[in-house]
Amino acid sequence: MRQITDTGRIITAPPRDVEVPHLNQEIMHRITGLITLGATALNILICLRYLLMRLDANPGNPFADLIYSTTAPFLAVFQGLTRSPALINIATELNTLIAITAYSLLAWILSQLVRVMFGGTK
Repeated sequence: MRQITDTGRIITAPPRDVEVPHLNQEIMHRITGLITLGATALNILICLRYLLMRLDANPGNPFADLIYSTTAPFLAVFQGLTRSPALINIATELNTLIAITAYSLLAWILSQLVRVMFGGTK
């Protein structure tokens, strides 16, 4: 900031120390928190889908339909990856279990990437 004295001379103040590491740490914590929240919410929905499938829930039920339709795009990538064995006439969807693992690993990798990008030197 520049100040003018009564003689008309300009005095420049020394630059203030900007706390960039603190700002970077705040950004890092917020972004990793959002990544973790998103992955946790997605994994909870996929777990609910897995549970509803195991219990042979009625797909016509509004709650089951909401869970199935919400998770379908996220599980489409994993469809046909493995065969789903049936244990005592109950289908085990291995694709959903693989999806939970894959999305958890993806969230962890993204969080680590954000930590590398915004993390300060210690």
